[in-house]
Amino acid sequence: MKVLHVITSINRGGAQNHLVDLIQGQIDAYGCQIACAYLKGDGYWSNGLKQLGASVIPLGLGRYGEIKPLLRLRTALRGFQPDLVHAHLGPAELYTRMALIGNARLPLIISQHNEDRFYPGPGYTVLERWVVKRARCIIAISHSVGKSCAAHWPDHLSQRLQVIHHGINPAPYRAVPAEKVAALRRAWGAGSNTLLVGAVARMVPEKAIDSLIDGFAVFTSANSESNAKLVLVGDGPLEPQLKRQVEERGLGARVVWAGFREDIPVVMQALDLFVLSSTSEGFGLVLLEAMSTGKPVIASAVSAIPEIVINEVTGILIPPRSPQALADALSFLAANPEIGKRYGEAGRLRVEQSFQLGDMLHKTMECYQRVLCNQW
Repeated sequence: MKVLHVITSINRGGAQNHLVDLIQGQIDAYGCQIACAYLKGDGYWSNGLKQLGASVIPLGLGRYGEIKPLLRLRTALRGFQPDLVHAHLGPAELYTRMALIGNARLPLIISQHNEDRFYPGPGYTVLERWVVKRARCIIAISHSVGKSCAAHWPDHLSQRLQVIHHGINPAPYRAVPAEKVAALRRAWGAGSNTLLVGAVARMVPEKAIDSLIDGFAVFTSANSESNAKLVLVGDGPLEPQLKRQVEERGLGARVVWAGFREDIPVVMQALDLFVLSSTSEGFGLVLLEAMSTGKPVIASAVSAIPEIVINEVTGILIPPRSPQALADALSFLAANPEIGKRYGEAGRLRVEQSFQLGDMLHKTMECYQRVLCNQW
């Protein structure tokens, strides 16, 4: 099977990381021929995708509305001759839809990765429906995303929705040498009695890292004797603002700015508990990474997160933007390490049972086959 994936960018991010896993599985497990076209960005995953055996096609978008990327995509369609096209994220969906004008027979599949509006402007619903109407199948990465789509689509479009959760291979998150974990904790100034609270996230508004910082400040104020540190892994436009906030809260000595890191399995093993304070998540793949290492999780009870984290079973769910609730959850897990260990083990088991990468691949390929056989 020849599949052309089209995505807005192959920069670092949840949708992009998911696509790389999907492409690797489609090549290794199913023998597919894969090409990946992307509209814009730094091409972070370009070399990695080529090493997997995929063709990578930069479309060179400078600003939305340009025609050249559309022409390049049409050229790629003629040259690669895919059996189907799979589009990811709004801008890529729109360019793909326009590139398919006049090519009614080539199947289109769309993956909906978040609950955001199609674009921030007037008439977005009409344009979104025009794009989605062309798709034979729409994959929602969570029930939350599926419900968000169905809420403003007519029934005949909603009937094409299929929920396929992200999956993960937990093995690399377990096979981490102890010496690497110990070395990273030392580098972060953590001793054997240090409670390392961590977050791995882009520093953008929807991740609400400012709320995490405030919650950690409330926790340390109420537990001044606690030898706790907050590790923030990631980068983004809000980093300078967040650093000022940390200094204003008097947390300078307690916060580690770890920056962007490639070694996430080591990072997760080095932490004692993981926090995701987002106000919105299409899925939350990072939660599976933390749970794969057996870490207890504190996360906002929003969007798709309750589909992953079971409250008081694999972690603690809290209201979004509630520093006090976050501080209370931190205090509880700090005072009850055995409960935290139990949550972590339950989370590890949940990943094994419900979020396997192989299951995600199998369901996606089944969707492809149904589309190609006109069974949808």
